[in-house]
Amino acid sequence: MTNDPSDDREAFEQAARSLIGRRVDAVDYWDVHNHRPEPAAWDYGEWHHAMMGLQLSTDRGPVTITWTNRFYPHGVEVFLEPISRYLLMREDGPERVGPDSPSRWALLFERPINDVSVHWERLSLSAATRSDGTVVSPDRAIDVPTAIRVRFGGHPVWFVAAIPQWPAMTDVFIPGDEIMVVFEPAKLAAMGFPVSFAS
Repeated sequence: MTNDPSDDREAFEQAARSLIGRRVDAVDYWDVHNHRPEPAAWDYGEWHHAMMGLQLSTDRGPVTITWTNRFYPHGVEVFLEPISRYLLMREDGPERVGPDSPSRWALLFERPINDVSVHWERLSLSAATRSDGTVVSPDRAIDVPTAIRVRFGGHPVWFVAAIPQWPAMTDVFIPGDEIMVVFEPAKLAAMGFPVSFAS
C-alpha cells in the first residue's frame, strides 16, 4: 500500500506551519568534516551555507531543517526534533560549523515566527525504461518542496534545498542535497524563484 501524495503534502505543510509562534534563540549549521586548517566557510553575506542542514533552538524545542528524498531527491524538510536524530554522528563528522560570530541571525532571535510558506516545484519526469525498451514507470509530474519562507515579523528568511556551485558560489543548482539559508529577496529571485515568493 502506498501513501496518497496529497496526504504526504498536507503532513509536510502542517510540520512547516508548526513553526509559527516559535521564537528562535540559537542556530547551528552542520557540514561534513572540515579537513582544512581554516574554519569551514558558511557566511556568504546575503546567504549562509548549511550543507547538511541546520538546527534551530526554539522556545518549544529543537527544529531541524534539512534536505530529504521524501517526495523526490532532493527537497527541503522540517522535523520537530534535534538534528542529531537525522545525522550519523561520528568522530570524523559531520560537524557544527557556525554561526559562532555575530551574523544576520542576531536581529531575528527572540522574534516570534509569524508566517511560513512553502514553494513547491513541479518536476516533469520522462518514462523510465529498461535496456530492452520495457517501460518501468510512465511519464509523470511530481511536486517537490524546494524552499520554505519563514517570516520573523517583517524579516523573511528562506531555507532552500540547493547546491551553490563552486568556486564562485553564485550559480545554484535546485533541487539539491544541501541547504542554503537566504536573507535577501534579490538573491532568492536570482536563484529563479518567483517574485511573489521572494518577498
